[in-house]
Amino acid sequence: MPSVEDTVNAILASLNVEIRFSQQALADLTGYKKEQQETILALILARAKNGPLIRPNGIGEPLHGELHGFTKIKPKHLGLRVIYRPIQKTQIIMEIIAIGPRDHDKVYAIAAKRLTGFRREMSERNQTGSTHNNI
Repeated sequence: MPSVEDTVNAILASLNVEIRFSQQALADLTGYKKEQQETILALILARAKNGPLIRPNGIGEPLHGELHGFTKIKPKHLGLRVIYRPIQKTQIIMEIIAIGPRDHDKVYAIAAKRLTGFRREMSERNQTGSTHNNI
């Protein structure tokens, strides 16, 4: 069975965009009901198709402080945030660090706490050429 990353990246192949979920972000996603997971994935795909980079090169609003270099997807009707780091190389990579509640900046605190492990995980994946999680 294909992974979540394999599925979304197959859809995005022609757009030169790749999605990478950290292990913890993937756990965040699977913590939601299936219907909500599908909606969250649809939002991520829509951002990937419509401008995943940070302004002015895309539609992402830049985050500040510890999360400089990251941006967010914020569907108000769902009351959550998807925090990711867009990287432009030969293709655009959206590295997702956290998916969580909009509640009083909680997801930003979660993402900030994950930074060290996230950077290590993404660096290892870049070095080994791994394009997806095994979950």
